[in-house]
Amino acid sequence: MGENKYARMAEIAQQLHGTEPEPAIASKRGRPPGKRSNPNFERLTVLVKKQTRKDAQRIWEDTEPGRDMSELVERLLVNFVRDHRENVRAVG
Repeated sequence: MGENKYARMAEIAQQLHGTEPEPAIASKRGRPPGKRSNPNFERLTVLVKKQTRKDAQRIWEDTEPGRDMSELVERLLVNFVRDHRENVRAVG
């Protein structure tokens, strides 16, 4: 059932005509692997006000064209963690 029915039909037709089936060519279709398939990334869903997101996205696209919002959120979280760790060390 996992086999493509059209590929199977083409194979049968080639057998009937006495020709050898052509080897299957692995084609790379679709987008290249991205963050979703990278095990170092994880989906995060957060709720923010619409206007805040719109304003942030406009500024981000103006200052960092071609980069997605996840890179901005990653940068902000990394800075937050770094600052928090420094504050905890100073207190402790």
